[in-house]
Amino acid sequence: MLILSPVAQRYFEVIRRYHLPGLSVVVAKDVAEARRWLDNCNIVFGRPDLIRLILPDLKRLEWVQSTYAGVRALLDPASRQDYLLTNLGALYGPVMTEYVFCHLLMHERRALERYHAQRRSVWDSTVPGTLRGKLMGLMGVGKIGSRIAQTAKHLGLRTRGYTRISSGCEFIDAYCHGEEWLLPFAEGLDYVVCTLPDTPETKGLIDAAFLEALPSRAVLLNIGRGGVVDEAALVEALEGGGIATAVLDVVQEEPLPASHPLWTTPNLHLTFHTAAPDSDYPAQLVAIFLQNYQRFVHGWPLEHRVSFGGAY
Repeated sequence: MLILSPVAQRYFEVIRRYHLPGLSVVVAKDVAEARRWLDNCNIVFGRPDLIRLILPDLKRLEWVQSTYAGVRALLDPASRQDYLLTNLGALYGPVMTEYVFCHLLMHERRALERYHAQRRSVWDSTVPGTLRGKLMGLMGVGKIGSRIAQTAKHLGLRTRGYTRISSGCEFIDAYCHGEEWLLPFAEGLDYVVCTLPDTPETKGLIDAAFLEALPSRAVLLNIGRGGVVDEAALVEALEGGGIATAVLDVVQEEPLPASHPLWTTPNLHLTFHTAAPDSDYPAQLVAIFLQNYQRFVHGWPLEHRVSFGGAY
């Protein structure tokens, strides 16, 4: 097995604690280091964007375990698809749920406004808002979206889900399926939480028309992929008061260029792809791999398998 990641050694230090008969492990922090091992590896554990660069040269490849939840880099229809692909399932569900409700509570409780009032020695007793009774729209109701919806119901929110086909989450009050229902989905939402992957179908889905369909009080959070948001349309919506606030953990170009208008857009908060950093969870990532490794050696179906056709 090849571990391909800038923090490959951290994963290896966890894996080496376990007795795994028949498994030899090599590590590489980048593609250049990895190339010496490509002829012999049938399992690769690592970052999808790096694995994509060596995919054509992995002659014995049978299984790729991603260290990211998103595996868009490996879903190009023109790339090979003759192997098993698995991701992290719901690993990031709890921490991303914390992220979402941190920012929604800050918004409703006016945390930043009160801090700035304190710095100006101004007594700000403005009555805060509340989450209870508000309507949350979830764009993508997979394992992460479902976890967010569950917490939303605990806090008394109403929920609406936007998906392509899935509709099995018990914490979603109503579903909208497909692009023809995108604008009706947006109507009346207080919060929009996007966990969608980066696919041809989702690219630019949050565009000017979608933003115009939202109420002016709406708060948008994107913790999926930057390509889902039309950034120029979002800047215009925030500058014109079309929506109240946006929180972006992901953007189209990372790091964001210093000249990009998102830096100075009003009521926009950037969190620099920190909602769920993979390098903080080596033990949990390895645990997912180990469970699937036992299935792999026994010929059993793998958990968290990704369809090359894509879904959300």
